[in-house]
Amino acid sequence: MSDAFPESSRIPIVESKAWASSEVVYAAMYRDLLRVAFVLTGSAPAAEDVVHDVFAKIGPRIDSLAEPAAYLRVAVVNRCRSLHRRDVAAPRTQPADNAMMDIGLVELRDALVALPIRQRSAIVLRYLCDLPEEEIAAILKCRRSTVRTLVRRGLAELREVIR
Repeated sequence: MSDAFPESSRIPIVESKAWASSEVVYAAMYRDLLRVAFVLTGSAPAAEDVVHDVFAKIGPRIDSLAEPAAYLRVAVVNRCRSLHRRDVAAPRTQPADNAMMDIGLVELRDALVALPIRQRSAIVLRYLCDLPEEEIAAILKCRRSTVRTLVRRGLAELREVIR
């Protein structure tokens, strides 16, 4: 029997046990990662896409990670930053769908959108994820003093935006 597709072009089948622990991590982390992605991207659909893309990419090898929660958080933040860079080059014009998010989170997102992405990321990681400066510095690939500066300047700008 002849196949239309050569053997090398077939999509590999992932065994279900490779995904078993990823389902547990997914259930435990999804909502928190979605909140982080929503605040960073400013869009509920984009946040869902980011979180699903990260889980799809990391899911089969989640058993090999020492700290899956931290790894997933870094991956989500980095993916959001990548989307931000792409959106700066070609911004979207469609309004965000906020039906799934709490009104407080939507208001926070609206205030944070005015900040540069690094300040926004530092504030979200510090106050929404409650991470210490060392971890934030590792995620943002900067020094601890830079994290402190980003948070301080970001909070000052947020105060102005909220007024």
